[in-house]
Amino acid sequence: MKTRHISRKTALIIAMGLCASQAYAAEADALSTQVEALNQRIAQLEQNTAPSQFKNSQVSLYGSIRPALSYLDEGDEQTWDVRDALSRIGIKASTEFADGWQAIAQGEWSVDIANSGNFGKARQAYAAIASPYGQVGIGKQRPAQYTLVAEYVDIFNHGNSPYAYDHESPFFVDNFVTYQLVSNGLTFMAGAQVDGNKGDSNADMINLGLGYDTGALHLGLGYVTQDTLIDGNVGGDNQTLGGVAAYTFSNGLYVAVSYQDKQYNFDQSLTNADRSGSTLDTALAYPLNDEYKIKLGYFQFKDGIKGNDSADYDGFNTTLEWNPLSNVRVHLEYLDKSLENGNDDQAVTIGFRYDFNLTWQG
Repeated sequence: MKTRHISRKTALIIAMGLCASQAYAAEADALSTQVEALNQRIAQLEQNTAPSQFKNSQVSLYGSIRPALSYLDEGDEQTWDVRDALSRIGIKASTEFADGWQAIAQGEWSVDIANSGNFGKARQAYAAIASPYGQVGIGKQRPAQYTLVAEYVDIFNHGNSPYAYDHESPFFVDNFVTYQLVSNGLTFMAGAQVDGNKGDSNADMINLGLGYDTGALHLGLGYVTQDTLIDGNVGGDNQTLGGVAAYTFSNGLYVAVSYQDKQYNFDQSLTNADRSGSTLDTALAYPLNDEYKIKLGYFQFKDGIKGNDSADYDGFNTTLEWNPLSNVRVHLEYLDKSLENGNDDQAVTIGFRYDFNLTWQG
């Protein structure tokens, strides 16, 4: 009798287990069906979603803040003045849209620290397409004359550096169409300024440049031809041929020399107006240790004008730099500038420089 009672209980337990198993299996099948439907819906949404604009892209927000305090001695006047050594803030973005092909955009503006601290004029504002066959850009950009020649003597913490090149030569060019190709240590650059609001219907300026880099040596050549405007009309042209040689020795000593020959050509209505000028900029930098560096420079500008109207000048500068970090600089500079017609200038400047570059990669 007892055995029969146990058998009934066992049968009941087995029956309940079978029912529970069947119910669980049904729920599992339903859940699996729901998960599969959800996965299909997610896949459908992913296919319908537009690709992210940040995919295969890089965006950089960068800047360089460069305030300075100067004591200026201009012969008959001595003053203290807060100055700015070309502070700037910019943003640059690039997106790879095919193998070896990139779209590039950059905007950069000066920061007027010496006055109200407002954003100043645009330094660069352009868009470009880079490919294995070179880069083509349109907008306000650096010309070859600076990139391949003057930049290698532009090592000083001053808004007028390089001091001879600064007087008349281009740093940025607006309405500029450029082409650049880098291959096997050679860099070829060409640019044309096309501004329909001034001059004639042709290019207002053409700049060609060639650079060669091998190891610690850089050689650069640049040629510029630019219209001379007189009362809004083309009255001649300026032609500049310049070159630079720069080398860094094994002990860290850096030496660079840049020279430009400039021909001022005017039309026949201006008799005997043609003239020849030149610029000479030299730069030397030597690291005293990991944090301190000394810099020296000599410069000479000649405009080819005879007599009291000449703006010729020459001079030298020396700088002591302290670099506690790669993006932090403190400098003390002495500048002596002698003018052929006018008072000589001397200046002692202490300044700071803080660089930053924040980059996002997509």
